[in-house]
Amino acid sequence: MKISSRFRAVAVGVIVAAGVGIASAAQLKEGVQTPPGEHEVALRRELAAARAELEIMQRAVRDASAQAHALATTVAKQAAQTLKEQQQIDEALETAQRVIEDFRAEAILWDREQAAGAHPSMEASQLAVKRALDEERRKVELLQQELTTARQTIDALKTGANVAAVEKTNAIKDRSVAATALKQAGEALELERERADSAVRDLDIVRQERDASKQVSAELSAALEQERERAAGPHPSVAASQLAAKRALDEERRKVELLEQELTTARQTIDALKTGA
Repeated sequence: MKISSRFRAVAVGVIVAAGVGIASAAQLKEGVQTPPGEHEVALRRELAAARAELEIMQRAVRDASAQAHALATTVAKQAAQTLKEQQQIDEALETAQRVIEDFRAEAILWDREQAAGAHPSMEASQLAVKRALDEERRKVELLQQELTTARQTIDALKTGANVAAVEKTNAIKDRSVAATALKQAGEALELERERADSAVRDLDIVRQERDASKQVSAELSAALEQERERAAGPHPSVAASQLAAKRALDEERRKVELLEQELTTARQTIDALKTGA
């Protein structure tokens, strides 16, 4: 990725600049053998190197900020890669921090040595250069803070991406559960409809049987009435025929009552099935 290579370039640049500073400090330690003008030249070179390094770090900060904004839209797909890059950034920052600390230590040592044996005519020039170096160091510290903020932003984006991934997974699970429940409800409704259709068919059969029984009962009643009209007196054979007809009529009426009870039960079953559906 570009962001990790940029931070590696920053670290390498800091190391190179620090190497130049350390070499300059080592040469300046031998100030007694080196002419005073070369001291100022070395300081100015060191200042120029620090400014160049500062510009590199400023570009790195701007690039890191732009990368963080772009990462906000794609971090869900690049969480694993971002973690690896973050580790590389941490390593580069730690390396740069160590180099900067070494550079500071060398600069402090050099300042002390120069304060003890500086040439009087060079004090004003060296003081100006020292102030410029201090200003550049302050800018470096500010850039380090900005880099830390950028790193925290990336961490926050990674956390947000992880939360979004979990929410997406939960939403998929919820949709799956809802689809399963809807399918089961549809199957149960279809089963209840089949039961209702079966109950309606049974009710039609019961109605047909009831109608047939009523027809038979009506026919028997008519036959009994005819027998009564024919019989002028209580002839034994006629009485026996009337009694048999009456019994048959009672039996048919009892069947009709049973069928009506079954019909009522079937209607109640249909109503219950409709209510449940």
